[in-house]
Amino acid sequence: MVRKVSNQIKSLLSRPKASMFFMFLVISFFIWFLITLSDTYVSRLNFSVSYSGIPEEKLVLGSPTSSFEATVQATGFKILTYRLFRQNVELPYADFRKQNDSIYMLSADVESAINRQHKSLMVRRLDLDSLKLTLGENIKKYVPVVPRLFFSFEEDFDISDSIQVIPDSIWVRGPEDIVAKVDRVHTIVKNYKNVHNSIDGAIALQIPDSLHNLEYETEQVTIKAQVERFSEKIIALEVQVKNLPENTSIKLYPPKVEILCKAPISQLKNIRASDFVVVCDFKDANDEVSYLIPQIIEKPSFVSGVKLIDQKIEFLTKIKQQ
Repeated sequence: MVRKVSNQIKSLLSRPKASMFFMFLVISFFIWFLITLSDTYVSRLNFSVSYSGIPEEKLVLGSPTSSFEATVQATGFKILTYRLFRQNVELPYADFRKQNDSIYMLSADVESAINRQHKSLMVRRLDLDSLKLTLGENIKKYVPVVPRLFFSFEEDFDISDSIQVIPDSIWVRGPEDIVAKVDRVHTIVKNYKNVHNSIDGAIALQIPDSLHNLEYETEQVTIKAQVERFSEKIIALEVQVKNLPENTSIKLYPPKVEILCKAPISQLKNIRASDFVVVCDFKDANDEVSYLIPQIIEKPSFVSGVKLIDQKIEFLTKIKQQ
């Protein structure tokens, strides 16, 4: 049945007079449509609201008015366009009236804003008497970024310097009572496995759901870590003895101690005995303890670990003749 009707229509349109009639019908409808839209009409439109110029130290509280309806007069073209594409009205903070603790706009103020921003419309009536804003204190506070990173390295590899977090602190802005409770921001937990190359990449911050309403300077930071191959080196060092009585001389056995230090291969050649200080405290010796225990009190910053091979030092003392 449908095919039969379709074939009849095709047959009808294939006739010259029918095609011309249809063309004039379309043109007539288009002209009528244009004439109709050029007339002036009164209609209701919905406007969305945005607020601008709010001071940084202030925060909009609650749920301020986000939209309203207005009865407007305009051409059919404009009304059709406004219905197809919802329009926004920006309300500057400077235009609000301030009285005591109240911040508000009268309907006449909102109407003026519409007229300024949408000059092709004439507002006949607004569906609101006034529009209010409730503001609270908004503060900014700097807090440190704490990385939560876990590393496992390939054999003989390690971090040769401290891990860098860029930036190492960020500002957080929001209501004073909430920001006061924030003392740090953590990164997400990230595991680096079988590391043998230097690390340089972005990592997101872990922001709790309860703090998502705060404003953050950034929501990710950069992590940098210099990774190098490490090796070990044995160094012989002279030992200093402190708290030795003035009239006493001492002889140590062995006179030097050996330490095993671990450092990046690129830095091993720079390690010298003078970079270390090993000390024994003579006060630790007594009738029951006949040896001294050496301690390393200074080492180069690039040395990641040191171990004393000689854990005890025997000694002999001699009283100097006056």
